[in-house]
Amino acid sequence: MYGNFVLVLLLPFVALGDESCDRKEMEDTICSLCTQRRGSSASQQTAFYAYMSNNIPINTLSKHKAFVYDRIETNAGNAYNSTTGKFTAPGDGMYVFHTSTAAYDNSYCTFEIVKNGEIKDIGLADAGNHGDRALSSTMTILSLKKGDVVYVRVGIYYSGDYLESDQYVRSSFSGFKMT
Repeated sequence: MYGNFVLVLLLPFVALGDESCDRKEMEDTICSLCTQRRGSSASQQTAFYAYMSNNIPINTLSKHKAFVYDRIETNAGNAYNSTTGKFTAPGDGMYVFHTSTAAYDNSYCTFEIVKNGEIKDIGLADAGNHGDRALSSTMTILSLKKGDVVYVRVGIYYSGDYLESDQYVRSSFSGFKMT
């Protein structure tokens, strides 16, 4: 009982003491923290994984043509467009992108990871001197601003029969925002 009495006596002094911020500042801080918490919820996540649903004949490619990964498995935040093959950053931050490209039967192709028209990474899938498949992948970490566009396109070298994406291997593009 005596401990409760002391607590009751001290509580009014703490509440009325010289505080480092006033009531309005405390309310603003609490509101700001709640907004940040809501903003980091699962519904605000950005992540995607898409792959090509068919093999791509090399004779349909042209230098700097964007690859379109038409089969979407994951698109949290809806930042990847399967019609254009492009990812548009919904907000500022650090993003991680991964791409895999497979060439088959004496085929090869360079591919470029592009941010706003500027090459950020390059890969080469090369099955050029043998009759088997070759898979190349890249992982690229980019600092993006809201509205920046990232995609994968055909590089300057390509030849042969086709790029492979079928029941044996998938040519894919994926990415996510780091927290």
